[in-house]
Amino acid sequence: MNTMSRITAHRGVVSLLAVLLAVTSVLATAAPAQAAQGTVTVTATVNAAITISLSKSSAPFGTTLEPGGTDSNSGDTVVDFQSSSSNQGSYYVWKADGSGMTVTVQSNKTWNGTIAASENSGTSSSMTIASGVLRYASTAPTSYAEAAAETAFTTSAAAWQTNHAKGRSAHTFFYSLRVDWDDDPGTFASTVTYQVSQ
Repeated sequence: MNTMSRITAHRGVVSLLAVLLAVTSVLATAAPAQAAQGTVTVTATVNAAITISLSKSSAPFGTTLEPGGTDSNSGDTVVDFQSSSSNQGSYYVWKADGSGMTVTVQSNKTWNGTIAASENSGTSSSMTIASGVLRYASTAPTSYAEAAAETAFTTSAAAWQTNHAKGRSAHTFFYSLRVDWDDDPGTFASTVTYQVSQ
């Protein structure tokens, strides 16, 4: 084989290799990617839930109360305000530990709350829930008149929250007890009931 023939043959081999490489490259590029997958189905049921907790379970006003405003001997914080109008005497304000009682509600739905106080089971016949002797507010009163203007407890459930937003919320309560000159001496006892519902 002469030199010219060898060169021609060589060029043919090179051209064939180039074609093979090109085809291989095309095939490699066009080959589909391989993949696999798996699935997990997640299910759960969240129930409606509501809770209520009170920072205090009793409200001791003390045993030394008088229309004239003798200081209370209660272990809790109790202050008093006097009035000299007509038969008005004193309003004693229970502040729990000083900043009021806290009622905490947790609910994952909009909720409503009611409050009621049982009638006085003590010996003072004039100090009745029906007469408005026991009142409540979210801020502490600073005078007899302010205490007398607070919301009076009733023996039937009355709304104190309506369509409250879901979540956790804290509510402060101060109780005010009337001790006037025309109120009968004796004891006072009532149970306040908070109820919340979705």
